[in-house]
Amino acid sequence: MKLARAAHLFALSIVVAACADAERIDVTTVLAHGNCQTSDTGVKEIDYATLAAYRGTRLLDMTESPDADAHPVHLVAIVPGEYPTAGYGLEVSGEPVIEGGELTIAVKVNKPAPDAILAQMITRPCLVVGVADPRVDRVRVVDDGRPIGELRLAPTKP
Repeated sequence: MKLARAAHLFALSIVVAACADAERIDVTTVLAHGNCQTSDTGVKEIDYATLAAYRGTRLLDMTESPDADAHPVHLVAIVPGEYPTAGYGLEVSGEPVIEGGELTIAVKVNKPAPDAILAQMITRPCLVVGVADPRVDRVRVVDDGRPIGELRLAPTKP
C-alpha cells in the first residue's frame, strides 16, 4: 500500500513539474554592467551591435546563425537611470510572470555600501536580458513595484 501511494505521489509530482515547466518563461541575463555607454534610460529592444556599444566595444564581422530565424531572441535593455557614483548594479529579482502576452520582469537596483569609497562620476547601470518565448509580445519592467518602462517587441520573422 505504501509503495502504491509513493508511486502515485511520484507520478503526480512529474505531472505538476511538467505543467510548471510549460508555463515557465526563460529570461537570460546577457549583460549586467555597472556603467553602460548610453544616455537612454528606460526599457527598449536592442540589437547585437547596440549591445556591444553598451559595453563600450563594437562588433567585428559578426554573422547570425542559420538557426536565428527559427529561434529568435529579443534583447531587452533595462537602464533605470543615472547614479552619482560607481558601485550600482541591476539584477532580475524573482521569477518573470507572463499574463496575456505581457511579460513582467522585476528587477532590483543594487546600491553600494554606505561606507564604500567610490569614484564620483555619473553612471548608468544596465541589464540586458534575452527573451525567446514566442508567447511574449510585450515586456514591462518594475523595480520594487515601480515601473521602469515597457515596450512592445518587434514581430519575429515568419
